Amino acid sequence: MGYCGGVSRALDLAEEAIAYAIERALPVYSLGPLIHNPQVIASLAKRGMSVIEDPEGHEPGVLVVRAHGISDTLHNRFIDAGFLLFDATCPVVRHNLSNIAHWAKIHPIIIIGHQGHPEVLAIQGVLVDGKPIESFLITKREEVSALSNQPYAVFVQTTFDQVLLEEIRTSLKEFDRIVYVNEICPSSINRRKAALDLAGQCDAVLVIGGRQSANTRALAELISNEGKKAYHIEDSTEIPAEAFSHDTLGILAGASTPSSVIEDVVRTLQKE
Repeated sequence: MGYCGGVSRALDLAEEAIAYAIERALPVYSLGPLIHNPQVIASLAKRGMSVIEDPEGHEPGVLVVRAHGISDTLHNRFIDAGFLLFDATCPVVRHNLSNIAHWAKIHPIIIIGHQGHPEVLAIQGVLVDGKPIESFLITKREEVSALSNQPYAVFVQTTFDQVLLEEIRTSLKEFDRIVYVNEICPSSINRRKAALDLAGQCDAVLVIGGRQSANTRALAELISNEGKKAYHIEDSTEIPAEAFSHDTLGILAGASTPSSVIEDVVRTLQKE
C-alpha cells in the first residue's frame, strides 16, 4: 500500500517546483490534478499550487507535468507561452511515449485504456513528423469488432483494469498480427496479486483511494469479481456502517493514496 515510485517522484518534483517558484516569486501550477487524491491536491493548493489544463489565461510560471504525461502539442503550447516545466511523467509511461513514435511509423496503433484518462490523452497526443499518430482507442471488448484485420501495435494504459484487458485481448486474438508493446505497470500488477490474496482471506475489503484513481477502481472491481464486497472510500469519514458487520475486513489502497490516510482509516476501525 502507499505511493508507487511514479507518484513519489511526482510529489518530490512538486516540492522542488514550489520551492523554485517561491524563491523567484513565480506562480506554480500542476497540469491537471498532480495525482488522483483529493487530500494531496488540497494540501498542494494551500501552498500555492493551482491546477490548470491549458496555458491560455494564466500567467506564465512553473508547471509540474503529472505522472500520466502530456501530449506533445500541449507541451509545446506551454513552452511557447513561457512556462518552465518540471516533468514528473512516470518513467514507465515516458518509455511507452518514446516507443510509440517508433511503432507508429510501422503499424497503426491500438490504445487500450479509459476514455479521457490523462495517460491515454498523452499517448494519443504523440506527434510523428509533426502530425498526431494514427491510433484507435479500445475501452471494452465490444469495440474490437469495429477494427479492420491488419497488423497493429498495442499500447495499454498502465493502470487499466486487468479483467477488461484480458477480455479485450481475447477478442483481439482473431487478428493475424498483433504486437503488445507494453503491459500494465508492474506496481499495479503486484497490488492486484496482493488484492487477490487478501480477498481469499476476508469477508469484505475497504479499498482506499481517490474516486478518479483508475488503479484504485481496478482494485475495487477485482475484489468484487472475486465475489467479495468492496467498499471504495477516499478517507475514514466514508467508512460505511455496514463494513463493521463483517467478521474479517481487509484493507487495500491505490498507488496515489497517502500513508497518513491509510493509517487514519486503520485507527478509526480500531476505535470502533
